[in-house]
Parts: sequence; C-alpha cells; structure tokens
Amino acid sequence: MMRWFAMALLIVASSWLATEATARPFRGSTPIHVVLCRTSDAGTPPRDVNHYRNLLFNAGTGGLADWWHDISYGNFDNGGSQIHGWYAMSRTTAQYQALGRWDKVNACLDAARTAPSGAFTVPDGVIRYVVTFPSVDLFGWTGGAFLPFDFDVGAVAHEGGHGIGLDHSFSNDPNYRNADWAAVGEYDDPWDAMSWANSFRASTPFGDAPASLIMPHLDRLGWLPRSRIVVHGASGAAEATYTIAASNHPEAAGALLVRVPYDPGDLFRYYTIEFRRRDHWSAGIPADTVLIHEVKRNRDGSGSPTGSQIAWLQRDLSRADKAPAQTLNANGVTITVLGMSGNQATVRVRSAMSDRCLQGFVWREARPSDHVCVPGAERTDTRNENAQADARRQPGGGPFGPDTCRQGFVWREAFAGDHVCVPPASRTRAQASNAAAGQRGNAARVSYGPNTCKQGFVWREADDFDWVCVTPAIRQQTHDENAQAGARRQPGGGPFGPDTCRQGFVWREAFLNDHVCVPPASRTNAHNDNGQAAARLAIP
Repeated sequence: MMRWFAMALLIVASSWLATEATARPFRGSTPIHVVLCRTSDAGTPPRDVNHYRNLLFNAGTGGLADWWHDISYGNFDNGGSQIHGWYAMSRTTAQYQALGRWDKVNACLDAARTAPSGAFTVPDGVIRYVVTFPSVDLFGWTGGAFLPFDFDVGAVAHEGGHGIGLDHSFSNDPNYRNADWAAVGEYDDPWDAMSWANSFRASTPFGDAPASLIMPHLDRLGWLPRSRIVVHGASGAAEATYTIAASNHPEAAGALLVRVPYDPGDLFRYYTIEFRRRDHWSAGIPADTVLIHEVKRNRDGSGSPTGSQIAWLQRDLSRADKAPAQTLNANGVTITVLGMSGNQATVRVRSAMSDRCLQGFVWREARPSDHVCVPGAERTDTRNENAQADARRQPGGGPFGPDTCRQGFVWREAFAGDHVCVPPASRTRAQASNAAAGQRGNAARVSYGPNTCKQGFVWREADDFDWVCVTPAIRQQTHDENAQAGARRQPGGGPFGPDTCRQGFVWREAFLNDHVCVPPASRTNAHNDNGQAAARLAIP
C-alpha cells in the first residue's frame, strides 16, 4: 500500500515486468503464480502452501477468491494459478532487508529458478506474487505484488489491485494526509480497497477484507455490464432522475453506475454515481450511502495526461465528519440524492454537456440560441454575415418584403425566419451544418468511459460484459454468430452436453463459458482479438 507504486509505473524496462498480465479488460481466468521464499536464517515458515491456497484461490473459504468473485460480478477468477516454494534464499534476513525493492523481488525469483530440487521459473506474461518469511516489505506494481508471509485479505486485495493496474483512490479533502510521503487526499476513500491504509473492513477467516472496489475501478476493469451503465446526457436530456441499484446488490433493478461527463475537451473526465448498502463485504461501512467520485486522468511531470485514471471521492467538506457528499454543484453539473430505500437510491442529475459540441466544433450562434455545432471558421463567417445584414438587403424592400436581398444574395435560413442575406454558398453550408448537427453535437453521446476504443475499433459485444475492441466487421460477425447459435448446436446435445456443436463448428470461447458455435477461424479471431485488447484502447 506504499506510495512506491507510483514510481513503479515508471520502471517499465525491468525484464520480469508482466506483459499479458497488465492487459484489460480482465475476464475469466487470470493465472497468478505465487513464489514463497525464506531467508537463510529464518527457520521453518509457520504457514504452508495449503494455507495460501485457501486464502488466495480456493472458493468457499471466505478468502480472496470469494472476495474477487463477488466484487467483479463473477468476471475475475484465478483459475490456473499455482503456488511454489518455500524456496531458501542465500541471504540472511538482514542482508535481504538491505536490498532495494526490485532486488528483493528478483532474489526470490532467482532462488526459485536455481533451487536444487523443485526449481521453477515464473512464465512470462503472468501476474506474480512474491511472499517472504520473515516479513520484510509490502508493495505492488502493475503485474505483481510483494507480500509478507502473514498478509491478510485486505493487503493482497490492495496490492493485487495494483497488480492488475489499479492506482490508489483519493478524496477531495485538501487537509487529508495519510502519511508525510502521501499525496493530499491519497487513501481517503474508505469504501475502496485501493485506500486499504484507511479502509472500512469486513472480517474473514484470513484477517480483514476491504469493503469493496468503487465503481470507477470496476468500470475500468470491464466488470460492469453495458446495460447497467448510464451516461447522463447521451440521450440529449439535460436533466434526468435515475434509480441506482446498490453495487453489492446487482439483483436490484436500476443502473449500477451513472457516468456524468463534463469536459468536451477531455471525455475521460467525469463524475460517477454509485450506491452501496451496508452489508456483506461492506458490512463495516457506517451506513448505506451514495458515493460520488470525480474521475480524472493522471498527469506526468510536464502536465500531460497519462493512461491511468484517478478517482476522487467527493466529500461534504462543510460537515465535521466530511461524509460523502450527497449533493454536488461543480463543472456545470448538479447532482442531488433524492433518497435511499432498500437496495435502491434515487438521484437527480443536471448537466449542460448534452448541449456542448465535440472537440473541434463551436456553436454557430447565428442567433443567441443557435447551438448548432460548426467549425470555428463558420462561426466567424456567420458573425460577419450578421454584421453585413443591413447592407445586403434591397433598399426599400422588394417582392419578399423588407428582407428582400440584393441581387446575388439569398436568405441564409439557418433556422426558421433567418432572413440574413448571404451568398448562396453560405445558405448551402448552413443547411449542411444543420444536417450534421447530430454528429457534431452532444459531447456526452460519445463519452464511452475508460474502455473507449481507438479510432477504427468498436466493442465486440459478444455479451453484455464484452468490452474487447475489434474491427466493425468482427463486431457484425459476432452479432451474426450469436443470432445463429441455436442452429449450430447439435440437436439433442452430445459429448459436451447441450452446447455440443454440429460438425464443423467449435465453441467461440471469446470468454470463459462462451459456447456459441462458430467456424474454427472465428475462435482463432476471438483469441487474437483478446490478445490485442489492451493495445486497442484509447488510453491503454
């Protein structure tokens, strides 16, 4: 949980840093290799491999596997994970403690690789956890975690969160400092595992567990169903009231996440709204509550946005306890919690984003209420045309009344009753801009969240959780394959049960238990697209 993680992101040249393990969205089996190491003078470790299997990977034990299953809505599991060791290192405890952090990791991996018996080399591209006896350090990086032998569920959930690319969560409290080395607001979201140094807790047979992950993290990891995310303003409505289901009660009706974009120049800046009930993993929170977060892209030393996003809990700083804000009025957004009842909350949101232009366009403003989005040069021309309106009318009027234009000019007709006289080309341009208004306006419409695809790619959408970016042709093919699924199954089933495919077809396997029957080439395409998923994201 230490702030070293922020520095770890910069050390990308390390030869053992995971590759495939950093890809997202994470779905299905994500193998983790755990390497257990002891120093030369440490004696016999007090916990065996079976303890760590139950703590980390075995379902039904109340440990990490159950926590991840529930938090991710069943999308994340560690099937295929392995535990190796204990391996004896050549260094004493004092010598090991004196090493730098990367050297500590490598010393354990080297001990496993060169062990006289049972030697093991961690495969490339997997997540790795290094566990040491005695305890010497605790930290995480994108692709792994370093843990003491006596870690609890909360510590490994937090450091393992770093392992799959999550950063710390923050609050907007300018006076909160968790430690003298921490940034302002860092760790000040007790509802989130990525603030484990300051998190509400639930008891497990393996120590405490965090309350949950907040929705901005679940959204980033691709663990939210598309149909349960609402983007405010995307429909064109400036104001709307939403029913939100508790994140820990997805069986309830309503959105699980409301995303409220507010910056047309950076669609990765937005507010999120979620609801949390005080039960199960969140039994330790003070009360049922709505959580509002501001999500912004992290920035490097020069101020340029990076690939990571930071979530900032919005606290009510006017209250002595600084409880989560239940109203917000900032950045042109108003959010008001109307009430909570059982597993649902009701929230009203208002934003001007639906009336904002996409980046590169501005309001035409042929009149004050003219919000048709046009290139900047067209707005300038429109203003000049308005200024020349009187000079371009026929003196004394004419067959079209006092607004009759001089020869060579026509009414612009950017809107009904627009009788400003312009060259015919300007009227044609105004008509074209009106026709294109739907593609240039309402920036909320194209606020697609953290899994936005690069230009030229779209979501595959094999099911409601499928955020993998593919070509438009593959998405159409996937849609067609879903429609033909029933016809391609073997009537009456077969050796693989009711989903047995007819001869010539195989399961697509775009994700775990994807049993849609497709030609073998489609399964190969799905595997290849999954491998390319991270590289096709707008912010990898």
